Amino acid sequence: MTMTDSAPVAVTEAAAGPEPAGAARWVTTNDCRIVGRAFMAVSLVLGVGAAAVGVLTRVERLDPSAPDQILGGLNSWFQMWTLYRAAFVLLVVLPLFLGLAMAVVPGKLGADNLAFPRAAQASFWAWLIGSLIVVVSVFAGGGWGAMDGVTAAERDAMTLTLLGAGLVIVALLSGAVNLATTVISLRPAGMSLLQVPLFAWSMLVSAVVWLFTLPVAAANIVVVYADLRGRDPVAFGLPESPGIWGQLDWLVEQPAVYALAVPVLGIAGEIVPDRLGIRLDRRGAAASIIGLFGLLAVGGWSQDYFTAPADHRDELLYVGVGVAAVVVVLAFCGALADAARRGSVRLQEMPSSALAGSALAVVLLAGATFFGALRVIKPFELLERSTTTGVFNAVVAAALIGTAAGVWHWWPEILSRPPSESRGRLAVLLLLAGGVLLAASDVIAGFLGAGDRPFVGDYDSGAVGGLNAVAVAGSVLLVLGLIAAAAAVFETMRPDRPDGPGAGDAAAAGLLRGAGS
Repeated sequence: MTMTDSAPVAVTEAAAGPEPAGAARWVTTNDCRIVGRAFMAVSLVLGVGAAAVGVLTRVERLDPSAPDQILGGLNSWFQMWTLYRAAFVLLVVLPLFLGLAMAVVPGKLGADNLAFPRAAQASFWAWLIGSLIVVVSVFAGGGWGAMDGVTAAERDAMTLTLLGAGLVIVALLSGAVNLATTVISLRPAGMSLLQVPLFAWSMLVSAVVWLFTLPVAAANIVVVYADLRGRDPVAFGLPESPGIWGQLDWLVEQPAVYALAVPVLGIAGEIVPDRLGIRLDRRGAAASIIGLFGLLAVGGWSQDYFTAPADHRDELLYVGVGVAAVVVVLAFCGALADAARRGSVRLQEMPSSALAGSALAVVLLAGATFFGALRVIKPFELLERSTTTGVFNAVVAAALIGTAAGVWHWWPEILSRPPSESRGRLAVLLLLAGGVLLAASDVIAGFLGAGDRPFVGDYDSGAVGGLNAVAVAGSVLLVLGLIAAAAAVFETMRPDRPDGPGAGDAAAAGLLRGAGS
């Protein structure tokens, strides 16, 4: 027995009436494919904006002696610095995967829609409104803390930022519940959870991870609100300092940062064997690896803001989780390498953007977990260093590349016609180059003593300044990669297909079911 807010099967036009066309269809439809496209389209736009903010903050760091030349003050700089991180988590990567899954997963399970179609549309609009509130409030002086005191106007704007972030989290949680319910209740009879297509399984694992992690962030937001608006006796932190971000920075650190990339394994686990024309051996083992990586990505328990001077990150559990993550991802890389060895694609052939992107995303994720393992090992003393940001940037780049690979592979369910293969390869290469330059520069700077917080640490300013210049180049490449991906997707993403509303969706769904079987 399944529980849905409307029947997952299609309703005939005679009973439901003709569906609106054009822009009205995007606003009123309960079609999971259109809702998924909407999530992805807005996320790509916000991703370009977030990456552009990253360029500005990187340029500011080229001259540590004058960090307020472009943005006009330390507070403005810190607001943009935190916006870059929070935006890529809540406004870009998570909704990108959510949109891709809403468009693709039901067809893979043989269903015509999500378990809760109307809830999917509601989650998109709640997320969109919350995202706009966050962006507008940050540019109005809000954000997640300050470095140079907090004025009354900034305090009000910060409160609005918290409101928007809370709404975004609620919307993402709603979408996660919807996807999890779809995978659990709408899969074909006789199919166990470990037998569902790997991407659908990875999204179920991701949904569970988000359900364990995002509510903790929501609780932190409530505490931060008490810091800002409550009386002194109930204040938990220091709103006039970067302490507000200190209550939320665990979202972009290990282990929670790996929650951004769990679907990367599912995407690669389907695309690589499919493009090579083989079946993945030990598929159950691959699904178990994805589940274990999701378990290691559950965050919130490791935050250290309220435990000082004690620090959970000095404990054996934290170190063990950090080291185990790289072992798990390397095991998955081994499974993909074995598939490539048995595949039918010749080395001299140019791999498709879907194949290259999915494989490179897993390799980049493996690199992120490797440096993440080094970060948690005590002798290196990297916990408060810029290595933290390096790991974050590598995970984000892997997630963006993996999403691009998924779009180019499952385009019949998402787009009106095939996206340009050359643009797909260009987007993957730019995103890879940008992610590698960003991650490498931050990791190396961390080993040289540069702190993760702005302008903190005892280091050689000349060497770190050169690495900052490399990071600027990486940030620019990341922007260009997102623009290339967005341009290719928008060119083929139309509300109505050329041969009529919804025409061709059934054939695309059949194609996906066959690929996922």
